[in-house]
Amino acid sequence: MTKLKILLVIFTLTIGLLLRLYKINSPVADWHSFRQADTASVTKIFSQQGIDLLHPKYHDLSNTQSGLNNPNGYRMVELPIYNAISVYFHNIFNTNIDISSRLVSIIFSLGSALLIFMICYQQTKLFLPSFFGLVIFLFLPFNIYYSRTILPEPTTVFFMLLSLYFLSKNIFISALTLAIAVLLKPYTAIILFPVIATYLIIHRSKYLNFKSIIKLVLFCLISFIPFILWRIWIGKYPEGIPKSDWLLNDGVTNTFPAWFHGYSLSFLNKLVAFRPHWWQWLFAERIANLILGTFGIIPLFLGLAFKKNRTQTFSVSLVLGILLYFIVVAQGNIQHDYYQVLIIPFISILLGFGYYYITKFLFGNTIAGITSLIIIFCFSTYFSFIKINEYYKINNQSIITAGQKVDEITPKNSIIIAPYNGDTAFLYQTNRTGFPIEIYDFNTLKSEFANRPIYFVSVNFDDYTNKVIKQFPTVYRDSQFIILNINK
Repeated sequence: MTKLKILLVIFTLTIGLLLRLYKINSPVADWHSFRQADTASVTKIFSQQGIDLLHPKYHDLSNTQSGLNNPNGYRMVELPIYNAISVYFHNIFNTNIDISSRLVSIIFSLGSALLIFMICYQQTKLFLPSFFGLVIFLFLPFNIYYSRTILPEPTTVFFMLLSLYFLSKNIFISALTLAIAVLLKPYTAIILFPVIATYLIIHRSKYLNFKSIIKLVLFCLISFIPFILWRIWIGKYPEGIPKSDWLLNDGVTNTFPAWFHGYSLSFLNKLVAFRPHWWQWLFAERIANLILGTFGIIPLFLGLAFKKNRTQTFSVSLVLGILLYFIVVAQGNIQHDYYQVLIIPFISILLGFGYYYITKFLFGNTIAGITSLIIIFCFSTYFSFIKINEYYKINNQSIITAGQKVDEITPKNSIIIAPYNGDTAFLYQTNRTGFPIEIYDFNTLKSEFANRPIYFVSVNFDDYTNKVIKQFPTVYRDSQFIILNINK
């Protein structure tokens, strides 16, 4: 590549960085603050108590997520690599946990953008489709928001793409990076499976010997043994493992009869995928409207028409990876839009191919092609931005104000009851461990934490709060919230 092209890539990455710095100091009370608070909570406790990768903890002591009492606050989900890196950033740059965590996400996101460029160039040997893929990943409003959130997804995407990039270069580096991605999010194995399988089929002659077969076996072992060991380890702490069966393709709606002409149809009732609401939510609402702003559907499909070397086969494998992920993790993808963060790299690559197809082949006229590209890109970005812009808004300013007051007037070792329908975003603002749910048996709670002061804080003066107010003395009260001393 020429120096001018390299400078263009660097300039584009810089713009992508600046876009991701928007509201970087925003408190953890925006869209999906529940999941962000859980992640940031692990990082904050690491910063206070030291990094312990094998025993990650967070502020929530309730049984809300696992169904079991969790007095130690264990958080046994992904291996907390992202959290450990965030602590190092926190120590190096002397920023608060929220900002350092967002910076880590941003840096990994920029690295992912560069990897998309390199993967596209690896496939096409052309600058423009590679550059378009980079641009799309950096400027999609959906991806801009999520690549600066406090979630492990941006880190996962980076290692997933790194594994894909090294698949044809060094199979052992590919396996190591895939192992990290799977430890962060096991679903990456589902997404990458059709892509890796397609690569092996295309290059099957290369692997029809004993040495290559051994390499493939080692690839599988290196990729998945760390995850298996992690799952065995966290199985010792079931109270820290959130229930996750509901995320999969396992529904409870009895649309079909249990039996029909002697055949059991119960398996059909369990399927979430392929039902009308699955198509509606994932393909119409999420991909078409939210992520692509409707107009982006055009280059997405045209990306499949682009032929250069084996790019069309590669593109089909990307689509199969997305479909397989949607089928297996059906309910999770419907329930939470941040689950689609993992497919954004594939969508960006397809869009990069599609935009190149528009400019180069669709009209046979460069000016018409470029004009169409600009119109489609601007329209899709604008209509997506209208929806995504709402994500940056603080959902409830009261929880921030109340949390700061609790942090100011209560001892550091306090147990805080901060009922918020199980949402830990409120509890996180207090900077204390405790319960994000309503507590009714205060005597048992006081006996369990006999050596720690207990306080109640609420931003809702509902029936439950008013009953608690009658039982315990007020420490602080204003029009927005109230703090009570439960020990007295």
